[in-house]
Amino acid sequence: MMGDGMITVFPIIGLLLSLLPIVIAIYVVIMWVNLTKERNAYLKQIAEELRRR
Repeated sequence: MMGDGMITVFPIIGLLLSLLPIVIAIYVVIMWVNLTKERNAYLKQIAEELRRR
């Protein structure tokens, strides 16, 4: 009986392991875009301060 339960668990584990890299890649892209936006905002502030001088 216990073996039947394991047969149904293995495909779920395989599916999760195949989706994990996709989820991590999406997370990395979103974080990179957010960091780029922040960096651009800082550079814009610096450029405005330099123009005032």
